[in-house]
Parts: sequence; C-alpha cells; structure tokens
Amino acid sequence: MEKRSDGNTSGICTSTGILEPKLKYEIDDVFKDRVDLAAQVLSDSVSKAIKLTEEELEETSKFVDMFNKFFDCLNVSSFGAGKQSRNPFKSPYRSKEDFRLKWLEEEFMGYLKKWKSDVDGKRHTDKLKMKEAGKMLLSLETRNGLDKTVLSFVELVRYLFSVPGVEVFLSGKLCQDPLEKFFSCQRQRGRTNENPTVAEFLSNTQHLRVINSICKPSVHSNCRGDKRPIDVTDENTPLSRRKRSRK
Repeated sequence: MEKRSDGNTSGICTSTGILEPKLKYEIDDVFKDRVDLAAQVLSDSVSKAIKLTEEELEETSKFVDMFNKFFDCLNVSSFGAGKQSRNPFKSPYRSKEDFRLKWLEEEFMGYLKKWKSDVDGKRHTDKLKMKEAGKMLLSLETRNGLDKTVLSFVELVRYLFSVPGVEVFLSGKLCQDPLEKFFSCQRQRGRTNENPTVAEFLSNTQHLRVINSICKPSVHSNCRGDKRPIDVTDENTPLSRRKRSRK
C-alpha cells in the first residue's frame, strides 16, 4: 500500500502502513500468512485512501468499507473502543434493538444480494458463462458463510438480551481462539503421535490441567493474546524431608 508504481516520492502520498512483504513471514523456508495484517487491508483507512486517490474505484472503496464495518460489528472487545475511536460500530451491544443488527440484516446482506443480482443480470445481458460470471462474485462458500454468520449472530444477540440480567454484550468474546490454543497444547503433548486414542487424549488433558500455567500454544499461531515466551526459573532449593513417624 505504500509503494508508488511511478517511483515518485515527492508530494503527498496516501498510505496505510501496510507493505506487501509484511503480509507474509518466513519460517523454515515456508511462507506463512500474517492474518492480523491481511485483515487491515479491509479497513477504514484503506477505503478512504482508495476513494481519495482513484475516483473510478468507488465500488471497491465501498466493498472495503462494508467489510470493515462487518468486522467491527463482530469484534467488539472493550467498553471504551467506540468512544476512543469515535466509531459507534465498536461500541458494546446494550439492546436487542441495536442499530448494527438492522445494518447487518438490511444493508450488509442487501449489499451482497444486490451484487449477486447485478452479476446475474449482466450474465444474461452479455451472455456470459457461469465460470466468467463467478469470477465477478465472492465464492459460493464465502457467501453462504457470511449469510449464516450474520443470521446466527443477529439471532444470538437478540436471544442474549431476552435473558434476564444481561445488560451488555461484547461480540469479540465469541472467539474460537481458546479452542485452537487447547488443541495446540494437545499437539505439544502428543509430539509425533498424530492419531491419539481417546485414552491418550484424556491423559494429555489431565496433564494439561496440572501444567496449564507453563504450557503455552504455538507462538506462530493466528490466535489473539500474549505470545511472548514464558520465563521458567530453575529452583535448586531441595524440598524439605518428610518426618517419619516413630512407632
């Protein structure tokens, strides 16, 4: 995003701070995706940068903006993020009538449906093949996943606020990272054993309960949280001997 194709470095340059090489990192000659940086491509700053620099890319800017808001709706992780960023999409959910639920159902899903409708109309008008028309859309799996995610999320939020005592909800807490971290620790316990039995899995789980404080998931995973290595200090002080009872 920072590279200039013309090589000119003078004047004002709109930049988002994301360089192509940063999107991947290398481990043992194998390139891994940087999901945290890749997600920033669909951000508000990128949307505004596209709109300012290229007028003919208005639809691309809208696409980035829609998905940025979609991510914000599903990643509310703190109480003050909305006020600090002046972004209402990052504020905690406090009612089943929250405006974001209506936005997800009508505007976001309506945007995707209109996109598909426009491509279907163009396919019949220009007599395009299915394969050619498919390249103008998100994949079928992606569209189905977005549809199920939005409908499930909206229904979940409305259900939660129908439960007595629920006053606030942080959508970012709906996360499968703890599950991924747990299985990462399971793989560490199993080492080269890729097909543990039920008994071995239960045994490993019991061991993890004991050493949970020092067992950490892979530092190269895409899970959120503290990935700094844990310092384990050696204690050389011998344990006190147990006194034998005299008979």
